[in-house]
Amino acid sequence: MDSLCRVVLAVLSLWPNRAGASAPPLPPGSPRGAPVPGPEESRAELDSAVLLTRGLLRDTRQLAAQLKAKFPAEGDHSLDSLPTPGMSFGAMGALQLPSVLTRLRTDLLCYLWHVHWLRRAGGPALRSLDPELGALQVRLDRLLKRLQILMARFSLPKPPPEAPAPPLAPPGSAWGGIQAAHAVLGGLHLTLDWAVRGLLLLKARL
Repeated sequence: MDSLCRVVLAVLSLWPNRAGASAPPLPPGSPRGAPVPGPEESRAELDSAVLLTRGLLRDTRQLAAQLKAKFPAEGDHSLDSLPTPGMSFGAMGALQLPSVLTRLRTDLLCYLWHVHWLRRAGGPALRSLDPELGALQVRLDRLLKRLQILMARFSLPKPPPEAPAPPLAPPGSAWGGIQAAHAVLGGLHLTLDWAVRGLLLLKARL
């Protein structure tokens, strides 16, 4: 048995590169064990996010129209606690994937929090829309999970844990709740419209 082992070792020593071969190095910045997706795989991942975002945009548009038909409210409505628009459409040429995914995730977390607040404290006038608001909340959560997967897939830095959001005071009146709902749905619609355009632009660059 000892003589057989010596023969095997002698043979292997003739091909040192084969005996000690190692896997090709990973691209710089890639975590070991997490391969960087190729262009086709990256497009498929972004396609999935675009589909979810478009579906949520459609639901938000329909719910905003339903709210307007039931409770007409002219003019612009805003809440100081809502995020400012992420990016002007004219500045889309400078978009980069990390900034888009990070900003979109942050803004959508804020809107998820506001939809939950509307369902809890929006007042009696909004209770008839609770099933639709509940469905919107579920789809928002699903999109946020998809964005988290995308960020990990592209080896983007893991976002820090979210700080607890300060509690929102309930609207001062039933009409205040309706105005808040108009502001939340209007802002969410703009954010999702921007997100679809931005994700499609980034996909075209891959």
